[in-house]
Amino acid sequence: MSDMIKFFIFPLWTIYAFAAEARTWKNHAGKTFEAEYVSNDGKRVTLRGKKRIVTYEIEKLHASDQEWLKENHPFNPEDSPPEIVKGAAFDTLEFGDSKAEVIQKLRKSKIVEGDVQEHLLARTGMSGIYRTKENIGGLRCTLYFEWSRRGTLREVSLRTQPLQEDVYDTDLKKNWNQWIELLTILHGRPRQDGGYPALNDLEDGLMLGSHLWYDEEGHSIILGTGQDGNKYSAIVRITSQRITVNRIQ
Repeated sequence: MSDMIKFFIFPLWTIYAFAAEARTWKNHAGKTFEAEYVSNDGKRVTLRGKKRIVTYEIEKLHASDQEWLKENHPFNPEDSPPEIVKGAAFDTLEFGDSKAEVIQKLRKSKIVEGDVQEHLLARTGMSGIYRTKENIGGLRCTLYFEWSRRGTLREVSLRTQPLQEDVYDTDLKKNWNQWIELLTILHGRPRQDGGYPALNDLEDGLMLGSHLWYDEEGHSIILGTGQDGNKYSAIVRITSQRITVNRIQ
C-alpha cells in the first residue's frame, strides 16, 4: 500500500461545471430519479443527486432525456479547451502526455503492468489494458483513460475487476473501504459521504459516486460502484471537473 500512496497523485487542471439544472430523469426502462445536470462528454453524463454523484452512459438513458441533452447541452469536441494541459495525474503520468508518452511511462511503471504488445495499443485505445500490480482491498484495478481532442491525457479512472452480484456486499465492499482509507490519507475527510451504494440502486451503465474528495488544487476524485451488464466494480474517477456538493449528510 505504501507504493500506491507514493504514486497516487492527482490532476492539476480544472474545468468548472456549468450551472446546475435540477430536473427529473428517466432511464431506458422509464424509472425516474431527481438530479442536477453537471456535464457530459458525448458518451457519459454526470449528474448530481442529493447524496450521490451519478455517471450514466447516455445511451442507457430514456430517449426523451437523450433528446434533452442534444437540445440543451450538445457535446461538441471543438468546445474542449484547445491547449495542451499539464499536471500530475497518476503514477508518473502527467495530464497533457501524448498516448506514446503514456505508453512509455506505463511500461516503466513500478505499480502498473500490462501484457499487450505496444503496436496493438492504438487499436484498443489503451483503456482496460493496464492494471495495478498490487491488490487494493483484495482486488486488482484496471486503468481507463480519457483524451482531449488533441489526443492528450485528460482523465484517468481505476476500476476493479468485474465481480458477480453475490460478492457485491463482501469482496467489492472490502475494496471500496480500502479506497476510502487510501483517499482519506491523501486528501483528508471527504466532502461527500453517501455510504456504500445499495445493489438495488444500480443498473447497467450506471456509476453511483458515494464519496467525493478535492485535491489540493480543488479538482474532484469520485469513489463509487458501477454496473456493466450483470457484473459490478468499484470505480475511482479522477476528473478535472469541479463538482460541488452540499454538506456531508
